[in-house]
Amino acid sequence: MRKLSLLFCLLTFHSIAQKTTNIKDTVVNARIISVAYNYEIPAADMAKRFGNGSMLDASFLFKFGKNWLVGATGSFLYSANIREDTILDALKTASGNFINNNGIYSSIVLNERGYVVQGKFGKIIPAFHSNPNSGVMAVIGAGFMQHKIKIQQIGNDLPQFAGDYVKGYDRLTNGFCTSQFIGYAHFDPHKLLNFYTGIDVTEGFTQNRRDWNFDSQAKDDSQRIDILIGLKFAWFLPLYGHTYQEFYTH
Repeated sequence: MRKLSLLFCLLTFHSIAQKTTNIKDTVVNARIISVAYNYEIPAADMAKRFGNGSMLDASFLFKFGKNWLVGATGSFLYSANIREDTILDALKTASGNFINNNGIYSSIVLNERGYVVQGKFGKIIPAFHSNPNSGVMAVIGAGFMQHKIKIQQIGNDLPQFAGDYVKGYDRLTNGFCTSQFIGYAHFDPHKLLNFYTGIDVTEGFTQNRRDWNFDSQAKDDSQRIDILIGLKFAWFLPLYGHTYQEFYTH
């Protein structure tokens, strides 16, 4: 963590120190490092399995002439809101508990875990009388989505979830995905208050990858459409290229 903090501080200082770049009246090239939080609302098949959750993003984008954007994003999905929560009912006692190796009650916690990796392409359209690098931001993406129900033993003492047994219940699901983002991006002339915010929608065309679901005693090979509708806020660090000025004398 100390090394990451030092690297982040050095990058921030490097960005602030680039005084030769004028973004107030010039469209500039930049490398953009961003971190983002998304509040996610699931839809379609995703809403049958999970409730509202969160997604953390890390992105690296190149901003070219005329404000074109290209790059990549990695995202981590998580939530404690599980709607498909009956998958373990057959293993519970009549009172709704699990019995461990010692014949006493033990506990299980269910969570959503997943990730999304995408390539991104988009554009910033100057608007709202700001500088020419700020405005409406539109981005599309394509890549890979994966999610599952994480089954966590509190005491790690339930043999029915040891080793590969847990794979029969976790609903590991993945496949191709696309995304669309529309919002506003702000490049701060003073370097620090750089952000973008808006609506981000991700569509996953996925399938269960486990050979057998123990609870249903069947293989699930149905095609899924997993949709996430997110409210995103990102802070980013732009690393500008140097702007050179030439002076002529007679």
